[in-house]
Amino acid sequence: MIRKNRPTPFIIISNAVTTNKITSSDMVFTVLSVSKIDPDCDYNITQLIQSKGYPWEEHKVTTADGYILGVFRIPHGRNASSSTPGRPVLLQHGLLDAATTWVINFPEQSLGFILADAGYDVWLGNVRGNRYSRAHVKFNPDHDEAFWDFSWDDMAQDDLPSMVYYILNQTKQTQIGYIGHSQGTLIGFAEFGNLSNDIQKNVSFWAALAPIAQVGHEKTPLKYLDTDSKELEKYWHKLFGRNEFLPASNILQSLGKFACGEFFFDRLICENMLLIIGGPDRKNLNASRVPVYASHGPSGTSVKNMVHFMQCGRSNRFQAYDYGSAEKNQLRYNQTTPPIYSIRSMKVPTAIFWAGEDWLADPTDVAYIFDNIESLVYEKYIPNYNHFDFVWASTANKLIYQDLINVMKKYHPI
Repeated sequence: MIRKNRPTPFIIISNAVTTNKITSSDMVFTVLSVSKIDPDCDYNITQLIQSKGYPWEEHKVTTADGYILGVFRIPHGRNASSSTPGRPVLLQHGLLDAATTWVINFPEQSLGFILADAGYDVWLGNVRGNRYSRAHVKFNPDHDEAFWDFSWDDMAQDDLPSMVYYILNQTKQTQIGYIGHSQGTLIGFAEFGNLSNDIQKNVSFWAALAPIAQVGHEKTPLKYLDTDSKELEKYWHKLFGRNEFLPASNILQSLGKFACGEFFFDRLICENMLLIIGGPDRKNLNASRVPVYASHGPSGTSVKNMVHFMQCGRSNRFQAYDYGSAEKNQLRYNQTTPPIYSIRSMKVPTAIFWAGEDWLADPTDVAYIFDNIESLVYEKYIPNYNHFDFVWASTANKLIYQDLINVMKKYHPI
């Protein structure tokens, strides 16, 4: 059943491309001045979709705690014989990314377009704090520290259910398909294993691309921003403030030099935070698209969210945010330590696609997922993929998406 006790969200539907462009200067931070060799560098998500010949809608989803999420819809493919949408599928981006990740390549390479052409009703989600979800019913992200008081706990507990139930209410369906990448898998594992709600009944299938739960073995240079001090949160706030994650350029450049220390890559690769996190090797990418990827990301998150990732890396536990003391945790969770999320209790049929050269979803950490999951229906290993190849690689359509759609049709048919 569709849960009814959610706040009533509002919707904005538009049938024309907006005249306001999001350029590299509107990014959460700009590392380099990118040469605009492709108009896609300057397009926002609706312009990306329309420029490829697809229909689109923009929706606004309000969470229980007041965040306003930008959610975008591709109701059908370019050459659909009918404008009637198929069954809904929600695609959820990863850490520091946005919904553009699913439509940033050419139509035959982008999962959002491929699913629409296959007959699915495609919904592209954005979690709180990224460029398409910087709004709140009460707080101003540019002035109010309270806006940034969130981590992926809140994305799992509030953002994901809000988007799922909104889509089901809009489409009058009872179940949805879900595909997550990176952090999108993290919140999926956290929420679908939560037995205190009934969201599992509303998800018939989900696919985890570059899955993360435990991150104790991640290789990203961000781990070197950890500290042996017990004051991890204060350390990060001293470096980056208390609000939006905006690294100083000298810190970013240092991480970029470390990321590329053993290889030779252009600075655009080495100094882009997304590629620093996922691994800078671009052998699977279309080289001509690299400026486009850099122009559309990073898309922002909170410092608290980054601290949460650092905590989980240090503890090697799939757990809620640690407030730093037994007393504070007791107030928040009614126990002295952060709760551990359960994967074993998850019943949603799950497909996992993982890689050998993934810096964030390290194979050792992915093994934890395999050791605990009881709802696995399919898995595929790609030895030479890194973290962002799952959404950007020119070969992902053949190595991943064909298999993904084939297995999804068994559990969530069009």
